[in-house]
Amino acid sequence: MRWFFRAGCVGLMTAVIVAIVRPTNPAITLLLWPISIVGLADPTGFVNKFVFGLVMFGGNFLVYGAFGAIAGAATDRPQG
Repeated sequence: MRWFFRAGCVGLMTAVIVAIVRPTNPAITLLLWPISIVGLADPTGFVNKFVFGLVMFGGNFLVYGAFGAIAGAATDRPQG
């Protein structure tokens, strides 16, 4: 669980940094923040934008968290 949470926090921070910096190469954005592909939808209302941002940033938390959980399971398993 801690691996998932820590990696998810790294993913969330990565998404925030990429959103602030806005790299010129879109491949870098998709590599570090793969859920940003959803950003092509362009929501209109406030509620839609809020839910949209929640999905984009929360999705990156889940993706990075899943990789962290897999890494944690591989690292924490008993040797023998």
